[in-house]
Amino acid sequence: MRRPTLDPQRGIPVRGDTTWRGDRLRDGGLPFDDGSFDAVISNGVINLSAEKDRVFEEASRVLKPDGRLALSDIISERRLSESIKTNADLWAACIGGAEQVDDYTAKIETPGFELIDVRDNLAYEFTSDQAQGACQTYGVKSISLVARKR
Repeated sequence: MRRPTLDPQRGIPVRGDTTWRGDRLRDGGLPFDDGSFDAVISNGVINLSAEKDRVFEEASRVLKPDGRLALSDIISERRLSESIKTNADLWAACIGGAEQVDDYTAKIETPGFELIDVRDNLAYEFTSDQAQGACQTYGVKSISLVARKR
């Protein structure tokens, strides 16, 4: 993990070097001021968070007005069964935490984002037989999307 250069007085990353990676949101949220960023980018990890609503709330908070959220993630066409959601192998394959697409986009829109584009990532493939079975049964797939903070 690359550590950001911190402003010595405020303890937050200096502009131009604002990488932050964490395993969960803690103690009031991300360590950045409101409206600090033009864009928030995520590549396939929000589905692993048990706090998806909080992730999108914090992304909205740290973005400037008209800021962009760009992400790729795993979603499902149908709601997953409890047996899928509690299967460690399917969590490791990024399937167990997949949110149903309408629920997922609602979680993005609730804190003030407007969806601009949602696309299927057709080249993305799940490799295990169990993961492929969940894809066929629940319509699990990879998407990319862009949203704008209203």
